[in-house]
Amino acid sequence: MNIVHSGAGPKLPREVDVKPENHVNLYRESPRVEMTIDDFEVYALKRLKVLRKIEQLKTMRVSAEQFNGKIAKMVKQELSDPSVDEASHFILRLSYCQTDDLRRWFLQQETTLFQHRLSHLSTEQLAKSVKEYAQIKPIPRAEKERLQSHLMQLMNPVEFAKSHFYAVPFQQALDLVAQRQCYLSQGNAYIPQAKVLSILVAKFRSELSRCLVLMANTNTFRNVEDPEAVRIYPLLQNLNSCLVNEEPSGEQGLTGSTGLTAANVDRMAPHMPLCMRQLQAGLQQDKKLRHWGRLQYGLFLKFAGLSMEDALTFFQRHFTSVTGEQFQKQYAYNIRHMYGKEGKRATYTAYNCSKIIMGNAPSTGDHHGCPYKHFDDQHLEQTLQRLKIGTDGDRRAIMALKKSHQYQLACQKHFEVSHEKANSMEVSVDNVGNHPNAWFRASVNYAERLAERDGTTSMQVSP
Repeated sequence: MNIVHSGAGPKLPREVDVKPENHVNLYRESPRVEMTIDDFEVYALKRLKVLRKIEQLKTMRVSAEQFNGKIAKMVKQELSDPSVDEASHFILRLSYCQTDDLRRWFLQQETTLFQHRLSHLSTEQLAKSVKEYAQIKPIPRAEKERLQSHLMQLMNPVEFAKSHFYAVPFQQALDLVAQRQCYLSQGNAYIPQAKVLSILVAKFRSELSRCLVLMANTNTFRNVEDPEAVRIYPLLQNLNSCLVNEEPSGEQGLTGSTGLTAANVDRMAPHMPLCMRQLQAGLQQDKKLRHWGRLQYGLFLKFAGLSMEDALTFFQRHFTSVTGEQFQKQYAYNIRHMYGKEGKRATYTAYNCSKIIMGNAPSTGDHHGCPYKHFDDQHLEQTLQRLKIGTDGDRRAIMALKKSHQYQLACQKHFEVSHEKANSMEVSVDNVGNHPNAWFRASVNYAERLAERDGTTSMQVSP
């Protein structure tokens, strides 16, 4: 891939044939393409969004049908262009080859994506992929008949009559050998076509793992002196902590009996993600918030449904370290500005997780930022214990995600252990772990459904 200045040249001019969409790509050769730095980042984030969704769904109790449906929808939305699909894969290789944890994470999600795509191929398409990528061919009919007594032990007679069989070196089918789902003879494993998928998946995983280790050992991209490469390296270093997601819709605000007002923000705090709970706690403790804290929390409350009038009332009520006159002079204007009523009257949206993670880091006396990124291990662990988040095992799982720099997944894990019945109660958790407002809305929705089920009027949720 060759990086050109933004705005220069056509978008992804291809020098190689584009693979049809029904053809599985093993990503064996880096594409010879040119793209702008802007495209470089956009394509990387498109794929990262898909991989994050895969990881998110794997941690949820969803059926295989739901899993495949959601992944198919996102792949169609983000990676339907084969050029973008191929380029984005190799871009993320550069970013995720850096550490063992990153390589492991990338390998797991890419393998799942590859397996998902294989499972949606027709019989003819799968046979074509087997022939090209695994370089194995179906055995002749005569050999199938000769081995009939052995092969029929793998399936019933009706399936046997319809199935094609393949002979592969047994080393390529170790999973099937271990599960006794193939016939072994003279160093070959005879497998039905329905089981070929596992051969391709294993081969893909093995080749990708080898390439990632090779890239890490050769310090790929780090020693390049090209000025464009120098500009891209910081992006590659931070991609694993960044994810671009859609902003919350206007429907994220609370309505009805649970609508957010100046009078109930404090009471609704247990439904907030940890970043916002820390801002609320900091506000109560210090009787004020600094600029970045006011901005992060104020926009969150705005999109959660707090009106401008209630926002002014809420913050003035908590800013007890200043007089009413000082509040009007120093803070009221900024609050009205957030709501588009002052200055250029712009429409400001709430911060998503990537903006919080990649934004200004908090210093002493600040309460903004992402606790999973900006707290040290001891501080975060003590905070989780103090708030009684999950069990000891749950907290260890959250800490493991934090230590592997999967900050958004740590936040999502917090939601899952605090809302254990969310999936069975059909609470939408889309974008949870990606946007604080989605987290908050899902938590309130969960509590509302619990209250409705139990015939109570108070909303309860685990810490």
